[in-house]
Amino acid sequence: MPAVLRLTSSAAAAVLTLLLLSVRSVSSVLVDDNNDFTLERSLQLNSNVTILNDGAVHTINEKFYKKSFHVRNTTLILEKGGTLTAAEDWPGIRLVTSSTFNMNGGIVQGWQDTPAVELHNGQSSDDTASFADIYGGAIIGGKSVDGVGGDAFYVHGFGTKANIFGGLFMGGIGQDDNMEGLSIIVQNFASVHIYSGSFQGEMEVGKGSNIIFYGCFLQYGATITGEFVDGTQLDVVVKTKNDGTVSLIAVSEQVCDTQPSMQPTGFPTISPRPTPAFSYGEMMRPSLISASILLTLLL
Repeated sequence: MPAVLRLTSSAAAAVLTLLLLSVRSVSSVLVDDNNDFTLERSLQLNSNVTILNDGAVHTINEKFYKKSFHVRNTTLILEKGGTLTAAEDWPGIRLVTSSTFNMNGGIVQGWQDTPAVELHNGQSSDDTASFADIYGGAIIGGKSVDGVGGDAFYVHGFGTKANIFGGLFMGGIGQDDNMEGLSIIVQNFASVHIYSGSFQGEMEVGKGSNIIFYGCFLQYGATITGEFVDGTQLDVVVKTKNDGTVSLIAVSEQVCDTQPSMQPTGFPTISPRPTPAFSYGEMMRPSLISASILLTLLL
């Protein structure tokens, strides 16, 4: 007669738990009909931060609340319909070391004083720079309850580069209900190239970095005003620190009433014309987004 293994109730519960965990573990490596991993299957058990470090391409087109993504040596795409509110004490998306971020739509909001999106090199060589192309959507710094609101988009590190073709960049709201977070901050030998977009909140460019605006612009002190090639208006304050620079570049596709110039000087500094040709890729015209309505929906 075969031996019968009898389990106590507590032992049986333990076995059942192990079986359930095994099932979850197996499901985490299943692939979908397109032989591609989904984001939910990349989540760490009981974690509110998803680590993507497989060199693959991942797409967000759904809603995540109090969830953040840490991306390394991997490509992340945010599509229309993707909404991400960051986990506590985390940016919504942090990309480091040879990562790529493409944003075609969607919304990312940071946690309180933290930036919404961070783009980093993570090393001390241009070879490990990260890159971003942003065509639309909204990036919003976290709202603070006891301090300054979070920055929207933080770009940092040797050779790291972001191209902005559209979208809303909005600094976080501070404790006094004033917009105190930066819309863009660039540090440590990085660069941001801006071809269009809506920017609410000041910008800052620091140590060896550069922000380049393409279109018809005038700079008086720290204030830059003018128009992008698609007709979008710009009026923003850009603060420079530690040899950070601002460049105004005229575009051959656009006829300016006044050439880009920087004042006060004895004479305007005219940007060269024509500039080297550049590609807009699949450029999308920026959507007009009401900041007040957007904040009402998100906060």
